Amino acid sequence: MGDTLIHPTAIIDPDVELGANVTIGPYCVLRGPSRIGDRTTLFERVSIAPGVSMGKDNRVHMGAVIGHEPQDRAFQGSVTTTRIGDGNEIREYVTIHRATKEGTETRIGDKNLFMAQSHIAHNCQIGNQVIMANGALLAGHVVVEDQVFLSGAVLIHQFVRIGRLALLRGGARTSRDVPPFCIIDGTHTVRTLNRIGLRRAGYTSGEISELRGYFRKIFLQNRSLDRNLVSRIVSDSPELVRELALFILESKRGVCHSRLFIDKNAGSEYD
Repeated sequence: MGDTLIHPTAIIDPDVELGANVTIGPYCVLRGPSRIGDRTTLFERVSIAPGVSMGKDNRVHMGAVIGHEPQDRAFQGSVTTTRIGDGNEIREYVTIHRATKEGTETRIGDKNLFMAQSHIAHNCQIGNQVIMANGALLAGHVVVEDQVFLSGAVLIHQFVRIGRLALLRGGARTSRDVPPFCIIDGTHTVRTLNRIGLRRAGYTSGEISELRGYFRKIFLQNRSLDRNLVSRIVSDSPELVRELALFILESKRGVCHSRLFIDKNAGSEYD
């Protein structure tokens, strides 16, 4: 186990596998079978449940609960798992629950930051370099693609998909799919294009400007989304535009509304 450090108050089942140079803090409880990868640090009072497989260089802070039983009435004690990649920062009192149905998993990629008291429910699939701010909540079966930013107290309904480089402002909530590269606020409302996020991700001004032109055609309308227009865009468009259009066409829940559509229908019933 290399220079692994285990505090004498920690409780570790014999079928827990520890990598090299792991640090286990006071009063941690690790139940097996599970695996903790090299150079991972668990601060005090961390709970690791059976079925957790955690990669290298993760840091799990005080009071976090990883891989416990899902908050799902369908769960009947099946053998399910929680798979976590490398280089994740999991802050205080984060909860990540394992999957519900036999043989399924909750999966988290690499280099994500989950701030204090955020929650990832059963069967969620999280990509890489995702940030969830304090109190952001994911219901079951949510898919979050790479480099998404979820601000504080964001609420995501079950089975929602969130596209790459999307940003949800504080307190936003959605039961619809969130298109890539968009900024969302309120109730599943597309506000604008995430130009700063795109620039930080390395896209050029020309690429962003081109995407912005198509974004305006799709979303800055005071009517519901025109799927025929989106279908025409897919056939001959730049890479970023094509990714946006394909996401919309593949959506099973429908995507977030434009702000002009929301404003037009203010006070009426809409989904």
